[in-house]
Amino acid sequence: MSKIKNYFIFTLIALIVCPFIAFAQSSVNPEQNPAVVKKNVKKPAGKVVEQPKSAQAITPLELNLGTINIDKSGEGSFLLKNSGSRAIDWSTGGPEGWESIEKQKLSGVLKNNSDSLRVEIRLLPKESEDKQKIASNYNNVEMKLEAGGGKLVCRKEFPGGAHKETIKINSSDGQKIIFVTFIIGYTQKSPQINLNPLRLDMGSVLPEKIVSKKIIASNSGREMLTWSVAVKKHEIEDKPASLNKGRYISFLNEEVRGSGVYAVPGHMKESFEFVGKWMENEGYPTGAEGENLVKIHFSGTGIILYLLTGHKEANMALSLDKNVIDDNKLFKDWKERKGELIVAKDLTDGPHILTITGRDNHLGLEGIRILGDNIAYFPYGSIKIVPNSGAITRQTNYLNVSLNTAQMSPGYYMDHIVFNTNGGEAIVEVSAEVLPDNTLKVVDIYRYYNGTDYLFTDNPQSEARRLIQNNYVKEGIAFRLFKPGTPGTIGFYRWYNPQSRSHFYHYDSSGGKKDLRGYIFEGSIGNIATSRLTNTRELYRWYNSKTGHYFYSTDIQGGAINKKAYRFDGIAGYVK
Repeated sequence: MSKIKNYFIFTLIALIVCPFIAFAQSSVNPEQNPAVVKKNVKKPAGKVVEQPKSAQAITPLELNLGTINIDKSGEGSFLLKNSGSRAIDWSTGGPEGWESIEKQKLSGVLKNNSDSLRVEIRLLPKESEDKQKIASNYNNVEMKLEAGGGKLVCRKEFPGGAHKETIKINSSDGQKIIFVTFIIGYTQKSPQINLNPLRLDMGSVLPEKIVSKKIIASNSGREMLTWSVAVKKHEIEDKPASLNKGRYISFLNEEVRGSGVYAVPGHMKESFEFVGKWMENEGYPTGAEGENLVKIHFSGTGIILYLLTGHKEANMALSLDKNVIDDNKLFKDWKERKGELIVAKDLTDGPHILTITGRDNHLGLEGIRILGDNIAYFPYGSIKIVPNSGAITRQTNYLNVSLNTAQMSPGYYMDHIVFNTNGGEAIVEVSAEVLPDNTLKVVDIYRYYNGTDYLFTDNPQSEARRLIQNNYVKEGIAFRLFKPGTPGTIGFYRWYNPQSRSHFYHYDSSGGKKDLRGYIFEGSIGNIATSRLTNTRELYRWYNSKTGHYFYSTDIQGGAINKKAYRFDGIAGYVK
């Protein structure tokens, strides 16, 4: 019985264990029991044909043609190469802003080869070397492009010095941009003086003040130039000519010179409105791509516009008091008048608006003259020029022109600085406005603080509830601002951020390109000078990037602020 029982147990164990052993062996050696899987294999639909690729390359990207003068032109070549298998059609209208003589384009086809784009640049001879004419900085330059038997000739006026011109190559492979650089040396054999600027705006000046500006003199002739300078002495009854009866105002902004982007000087913002994208060229405004607009608010009997570019380059439209002006008539003698356009005269004396619209990137503005104001010559001796004589070959002379308004009555003044040279006579017009002394009416600005938030106000009484509720502590008079309407000043605006509990101040009502998200505009607290006036001082600004707080003080050391937490953020303006 015991044997039967043992046999039964052994048989039961074998029936249970053997299937597991077989399964384990199958798992260890899956190749011995491969699963049959029917694969769904697609046959290739056919041979894939690759599209031909194009690869246009231009070398060099910048071509330096060196110095050109009346005896020497500049030449060089770009290499256009196609390393792809598809032909490339290309074309160019020439350098940007130049006038094409035959109104055509230069084009070609690049297959699996290369071609040369040859460039030649030269000075055109002057039509006249009249020694009595007013000196001009501009010279006629011609650029000739040649490729594959085709030719494109373009012209443009340039002052002496270094220049960099842009050429766009359009093709089926995309647009490529190349550059041509050159230097204009002497432009004629006989000496001739070049002066910059030809019109010098000394600005709005207070009595008993001395201001100074610079004139740059150079020689466009091969021979040595000798010069001397003087201001003509006038009789008391002498008056400027009718078209000079108005003050010249320059658009020049020295603060943005070299930055590439133009900004209206602070003291001009109430009269001049620049809309669109405006670049700067030597501190003057020039239009960028697209439509750019200028609105000039003036009061008088007429207005004269001074341009830095010609009619065909400017591509501009004018309207006066919403009436379109035929600018073709204005440009009839533009070159002879040295960029001067008499837009309107004999108007009804009163407020007017001149609108200038530029439709490309070649409109350059120098300034305006508003007619109708009584204007007088500067008193003899009020203008001094240092040095008053010199000699120039290839170098540049810098002349310092100073104006002393001592004993001058308020009003508009102008005169001519006469340069007598061995190459003829040249003239620079100088103008200025002498302000009434009583225009300097100021208002006290009080400073309150709560922690690191500083509130400036010209009227603590009207803000008493706010000051008390927010636990502001009075510090007293921080500085003085000017009353609205004071010449040379503009509104000084206040913003408040309730989240960071911080105040911000700026003379630009849009915030001067600062990030003012979260700030609430609170209006003007007075007027601030954007350039130094008599007995004014700088109002400095600091910024704490961690807290987002601003600090303002007339103390260059920053007063009691933590210098490690704040960084200097510039001059906010000039105050009393």
